[in-house]
Amino acid sequence: MRKTIFTLLLGLLTLTSQAQQPVEKTIVWDGLDRHYLEYVPTTYTAGDSAPVMFYLHGMGDHAADAFNAINPIDFAEAKGWIMVFPQAVDWTYSLPMNLGNFPMGPSWNAGIHVDAAVSYLGNPYVLSVDVNPDVDDSGFLVKALQTVEQEYDIDTDSIFFCGFSLGGFMSHRMAIEHGDVINSIAAVSGNIANTMSTLTPVANVNVLQIHGTADTVVSYDSASVSYGQYGPYNVGLGAEASTEYWRAFNHCDPQAVVEFYPDTHPDGLTFEMHSFLNGDNNSRVALLKVNNGGHYWYNGENNDIDYLTEIYRFFTNTLDVTGTAENGEKGLLTVYPNPAADFIVLPLEEPAEVRIFDLTGSEVLHEHTHGRIDVSQLPNGFYFLNTATVHNYRARFVISH
Repeated sequence: MRKTIFTLLLGLLTLTSQAQQPVEKTIVWDGLDRHYLEYVPTTYTAGDSAPVMFYLHGMGDHAADAFNAINPIDFAEAKGWIMVFPQAVDWTYSLPMNLGNFPMGPSWNAGIHVDAAVSYLGNPYVLSVDVNPDVDDSGFLVKALQTVEQEYDIDTDSIFFCGFSLGGFMSHRMAIEHGDVINSIAAVSGNIANTMSTLTPVANVNVLQIHGTADTVVSYDSASVSYGQYGPYNVGLGAEASTEYWRAFNHCDPQAVVEFYPDTHPDGLTFEMHSFLNGDNNSRVALLKVNNGGHYWYNGENNDIDYLTEIYRFFTNTLDVTGTAENGEKGLLTVYPNPAADFIVLPLEEPAEVRIFDLTGSEVLHEHTHGRIDVSQLPNGFYFLNTATVHNYRARFVISH
């Protein structure tokens, strides 16, 4: 009897372990075996309509390493999302005149072109470089998506792409070329590649651009990259220009709604979200500007925010005034009346320190409250508030006297 119980428990533990690991899938595209990791939450059942998120790794990285770095298992289980981590193909750049080869590792064909000025034997040359130009990554990713759709019941209105560094560039390419099947993208430290910036997207896409102002790999202002002693070389639009590209195409409001996140960690970073709303087909574009941020994925353990959480909120359109806070997270709080004239009311469960900021980020009011705040002396305009409670709520509201 004990042996039987032990065997059953061992089997259950084995099943649990298997369920908590991604599965490698292989498809053939353009004559190549292409691979991706797939994680399906244990809560998924046939007949469900599950959202799907593709995560594209950076140059020289691998899908397995990206999966371990992001560690999306708890997220996928909690949200019921299918997670896909595709693998790029190795790229080696061959110098002209048989001068040598540069192995660059797995690299997405995101449309990056570089004209590099170099010197050889005292003579100037310009090297024309395209990153992995012979690989059809765009077609591979569409085929991978179609394969997932064939195997599972997918919410076709909730197909998302997210990428870091070169994976961010590739996410932009997917949105430009295949926005008719993609709802939203998030590009972290990766922008619109130079050969993509002259194209017109096929459809409106919700776009979240995340970039650190002190990024020394892909610069915030001009998307210039450096490789060791070489560079910088321009490879595309800067973070703000990439945001403007999508804002203009989507016909979003020209004026951003700006949200300043509470600065609660001594990490030297501050975060601000610039949201452009009311685009065609209800599209949205946002720039999460990370002041003093580098070429890094900030995970929330030692920072004011967690990238994956913010990406989820953007994808699900919960970066809004109304919403329900989740315990332990910087939740969204409903403010009423909104617009307000003389006062606002916050549905707080406990007294809290509340700070209110205007569009410039200047603090205009700070008080301890049980929920009702007098705003009659504040001028008309957009405002943001943060609360210092265990939940760290935040909200946006309008004053109109």
